[in-house]
Amino acid sequence: MLRAPMVSSTQQTQRIRHRKAATSGARRKRMERAHGTPAFPIHPEGYDAQAPDARPATPAGQASAPTKKK
Repeated sequence: MLRAPMVSSTQQTQRIRHRKAATSGARRKRMERAHGTPAFPIHPEGYDAQAPDARPATPAGQASAPTKKK
């Protein structure tokens, strides 16, 4: 009976870690696809639209300026 050569414990550990990371990433993505993006507030509590550093509001129905492509 032939036996496969033993791999080093470091190599084995790295392969296991890589496999687990790929599996958990796929599992997380599947869950996020199924349940959508979690709701979050656009303007957090205490947001002041009149503050000097507040982002300017875009008029309704108008998108932001297009960017140039080179």
